[in-house]
Amino acid sequence: MKDTKLLEGIEISDEKEDLICYSYDASYAKGTIPEFVAWPKSSEEIVKVVKWATNRGLKMLPRGAGTGMAGGAIPINSRTVVISLERMREVLEINSKNFTATLEPGVINGELQKELMIYGLFYPPDPASMDYCTIGGNVATNAGGPRAIKYGVTRNYCLAIEVVLSTGTVLTLGGKTFKRVTGYEMKELFIGSEGTLGIISKITVRVLPQPEEVITLLISFNSVESAGKSVSEIIGSGIIPRTLEFLDSSCLSLIEKNFELGLPTNVEAMLLVELDGEITSIKRQGEKIVDIARKFNGEAKIATDYYSRENLWKARRSISPCILKMKDKEKINIDIAVPIDSLSKTFVKLNELSNKSNIPIISFGHAGDGNIHVNILVEKSNEEEKKQGFEMVKKIFEFTVSIGGAISGEHGIGITKKPYIDIQLEKKQIELMQAIKRVFDPKGFMNPGKIF
Repeated sequence: MKDTKLLEGIEISDEKEDLICYSYDASYAKGTIPEFVAWPKSSEEIVKVVKWATNRGLKMLPRGAGTGMAGGAIPINSRTVVISLERMREVLEINSKNFTATLEPGVINGELQKELMIYGLFYPPDPASMDYCTIGGNVATNAGGPRAIKYGVTRNYCLAIEVVLSTGTVLTLGGKTFKRVTGYEMKELFIGSEGTLGIISKITVRVLPQPEEVITLLISFNSVESAGKSVSEIIGSGIIPRTLEFLDSSCLSLIEKNFELGLPTNVEAMLLVELDGEITSIKRQGEKIVDIARKFNGEAKIATDYYSRENLWKARRSISPCILKMKDKEKINIDIAVPIDSLSKTFVKLNELSNKSNIPIISFGHAGDGNIHVNILVEKSNEEEKKQGFEMVKKIFEFTVSIGGAISGEHGIGITKKPYIDIQLEKKQIELMQAIKRVFDPKGFMNPGKIF
């Protein structure tokens, strides 16, 4: 072990096995091997690690569970200490009167959900990786999930954060009230900043009462265009479902291959729709959705019990891991967000790009809020096809921006989307963001080289 005198009592490693484990995340990006990995267990220990690192000129990379899809949590400089927050997993307070929960950044999203159920509460943001991802990582990327259509994303529930800056300064931003207008809301800058401004060491989130009842509908279509039009009409009718997920035919085949749930594989698309609330009201909404789907030749079924719903969601959340099991394919995965009334046009465009290139594209995601996950499947040993795949990424982003969309809905920019950020942002916007980073991190120690 190299000189770590100031870190006595804090777990830190420079063992090759540890360093390799923290050199990659869930994205296709390739990182470098860091110099150290540290596992602080409190805000005070984070401060000690930060001061130790800055004294040695080390870059710092805050990390949750490494489930990010944009390469935001991997080092790109060998002179880096990865500051893993996975050991900070305590839920400090659940206040059922104030509808808040205060927790450490390493708390797993799914574990928080289970603990809240005891109090008749729930935390709406539910990324597909909720059984593994941390709340700290969710805040750093402003994560969303299927329920975002009705309840919003992490930003809508993050009331307060404690952060450690690269100077070792500790700031508490925000508070426990739902309304707050006291100068600039600096907390908002850290939500979605991907660890480039500081290290999140404590979080207070807003929670909600559990809904009375949940109904789940499965609606299959013979064309992706019909599915897209159906989504637009459902939202346009004034119904806001709890979730409204899109699965293309490739997704359905993958799910059946791995889970055998009896889903149809002879259709082009399926919508997974959930409604929650008072039972009489959501039954009426469900009937209205079925009527809308029939206009577009959609066939609807109801998942009637808890276990059926849970199996469906287990399968939905497992699509990305299932794609990784395809031995001869490598996925270039991106997420885009488009206006809801442009969903049909987007699905047609993705099919067109796939057919022209003969490169398969698997699409799924949160159709209700226009956030689609696009997986371009290229041959592992075919460098020319990989090049075509990345050319396709650029075309998808250009199309997305041209219709008023965004090149990321919830994955963030990290390093995988960094080459494309000027498709979305003007030069002046990027310069302002860089200036904000210099205010909080004047020497550029904190997760450098990400976003811009």
